[in-house]
Amino acid sequence: MKKVLIILFSSASLILYCQVGIGTTTPTRSLDIDGNLRVRVLTDKSTDNTYNKVIVSNVNGDLDSWDKASLKNTIKELAVENKKIVYFSSSPNVGSIMSCGKMQYRFGAGPLPQMRLVTPANATLYYNRMHKVNSAVNSFSTPNNVASNLTAAYTTANNWITLDATYTNNTLNEFYMSYPGDNNLYRVTFLARNLTATDFFYSMVCEKF
Repeated sequence: MKKVLIILFSSASLILYCQVGIGTTTPTRSLDIDGNLRVRVLTDKSTDNTYNKVIVSNVNGDLDSWDKASLKNTIKELAVENKKIVYFSSSPNVGSIMSCGKMQYRFGAGPLPQMRLVTPANATLYYNRMHKVNSAVNSFSTPNNVASNLTAAYTTANNWITLDATYTNNTLNEFYMSYPGDNNLYRVTFLARNLTATDFFYSMVCEKF
């Protein structure tokens, strides 16, 4: 009877701790397949939030998982992004907000080009500004100008910050900026132009590289 029990316990240990190889005699994982894999039926779970993992593989064919939300954020960080908002109004629409990468932009009252973060944080952004007033002058002589190493310091209150307090209608502003620790460069353009004495054209364009 003791011999039978020893054999049973030994077999159980082998079952619990063994590695199975298909097409290989030297498996390195619980299931090691040296060959192709076919799954004949897969159910679409794209709208099921409990399916929150994505299967990923390394160069050796080892399969593991990557959190779906983390993967989406990583792709978003790496992707080139282009956004544009254009509208006609008698005054700036502060509710017309353009989200681009980690920032949001709008025309504030004035009109004034403004920015805040998508996710509130304690962060300081550095940016350069090209200010071009509507005229026949092509150079950046007065009133046209270029300013560098400007800062926008945010707290978790995430208030809107004006990027150019001297902005007026019929002015083109280009801003070049990056978020701390990111590899992305943002180019953001603001243009407010008179159409009539009471109607104005507002345009915002963001390019994230």
